[in-house]
Amino acid sequence: MAFLFYLGWILFFLSAVLLTVVILLQESKGGGLAEAFGGTGAETFGVKTGGISRFTFVVAAVFCGSAIMISKLW
Repeated sequence: MAFLFYLGWILFFLSAVLLTVVILLQESKGGGLAEAFGGTGAETFGVKTGGISRFTFVVAAVFCGSAIMISKLW
């Protein structure tokens, strides 16, 4: 049981950091932080925006799932 609890915390923190980075690198309508790095964010994840949105959704689902797992095991 303790293994799942610590695994939940690890997934929670890693997904929080990854989600923050992915959201900041996404191209917005106004340019934003994605253009501050010369547009490398779009090249890193590919040219299709659908892939970035899908990846963001998966990371957000891992974030929410790990938060629920932590709260249930607390």
